[in-house]
Amino acid sequence: MATSKARASRKDIWLTDPGVRGRGRFTIRCTPSGARICMYRYTRPDGTRDTVRVGDYDPQGVAGLTLHQARERAGELVRLAGAGSNVRVVLLEREEAQVAGAEAALAARRSAARGSLAAMYRVYANTLQGRESHYDVLSVFKLHLSGPFPVLAARPAAKVKAEELRDVLARLIEAGKGRTAAKLRAYLRAAFGMAMRAGLDPTLPEALTAFDIQVNPADRLPSLAQFSKALDRALTLPELHAFWRRLEAAPESPSRDALMACMYLGGQRPTQLLRLTPKQVDVSGATVTLLDLKGRNRHANPRRHILPILDDLLPVIRRRLALTEDAESPMFSTNGRVPLRKETVALLVAEIAKDMKEAGELQRGPFSMRDLRRTAETHMAALGISSDVRAQIQSHGLGGIQARHYDRHDYMPEKRAALKQWAMRLRNLPTASKRTRAPG
Repeated sequence: MATSKARASRKDIWLTDPGVRGRGRFTIRCTPSGARICMYRYTRPDGTRDTVRVGDYDPQGVAGLTLHQARERAGELVRLAGAGSNVRVVLLEREEAQVAGAEAALAARRSAARGSLAAMYRVYANTLQGRESHYDVLSVFKLHLSGPFPVLAARPAAKVKAEELRDVLARLIEAGKGRTAAKLRAYLRAAFGMAMRAGLDPTLPEALTAFDIQVNPADRLPSLAQFSKALDRALTLPELHAFWRRLEAAPESPSRDALMACMYLGGQRPTQLLRLTPKQVDVSGATVTLLDLKGRNRHANPRRHILPILDDLLPVIRRRLALTEDAESPMFSTNGRVPLRKETVALLVAEIAKDMKEAGELQRGPFSMRDLRRTAETHMAALGISSDVRAQIQSHGLGGIQARHYDRHDYMPEKRAALKQWAMRLRNLPTASKRTRAPG
């Protein structure tokens, strides 16, 4: 109504709240142009009058302040005036403080732009938390870059040159660690690439923008694909039987139980199995649910990988459940709070492999824990188990459109039948080589 009056009279209309004498007044100035300006009018300590703009009025609170918001801001100015302060001076000091804060933040960002390669790499590694590669990313950098090349690790990331990274990789290749060199090159390339994209990608940590990365030096390095070829070591049937006999004879421990579970479940990834908690085990239904975090952004929404628990595995599962404190605790742990690391389980595999070598039980040379998953798949294939069922057991190759959107069969009967055949082969019991196929 006041705005209409202002337009009709072509004069400003003032609406003023009542207030305590000497404390000033909250008022709204309605102009003929339609503007509605919230103000605070008060008397300075020296007796002169002053009017401070609070903001524009908008009943929706979109293009300005609502009446409630405007009165709250004016109320703060009333308190300043009541305390004998010069309101305009206080507001000016606040504005200067805000400007100084913004300048300090800008200076901090510019300083961070000179941040080290190690600092940038740590931010990148933190984006991988919850994924299987997180520990490996940190470990490879520490062992093969920041350790032997501390000056390079401390250098501003934006000033690192491809030639310097080449020297790091050359050291690894000369030491016969070509595969590690290829991994480090891939990790560095990903870290620099993420820092370059951070300015435009709101899903990436803002901290990465501060490093001011304009070029990716790792892009200039060769991919070292010759060191990333697929491995092919799988235990022969006699080696598999010898391995299993020694594992069964090993003293009871969380590592032994975890390794037996990995094998009975068809060669599961140790990292996934070691995260298992009691709430993911259904003893009555004889199933276990692993959370598959492998893949881009999978850590935020892991795929549920359900497997049957065979009678042979049940004693191991019951023993771990009995030793676990609560439903959220890791089942494979030495202290009940922190899950075993896969490196701890790998040590048991290395010990067994060493004993097998000394006993003359190795036919194709040394093996490591990562070869056991390949061994399981190889022998299940030899038993005539179809590739579809093997994929369902080992949770790989399931990212296609058909698997994600159309195939809703849980494959539990096929997985149970296949794992029974695999367990009999593992334990050197007679098996019927009958092909286990996915439903047509």
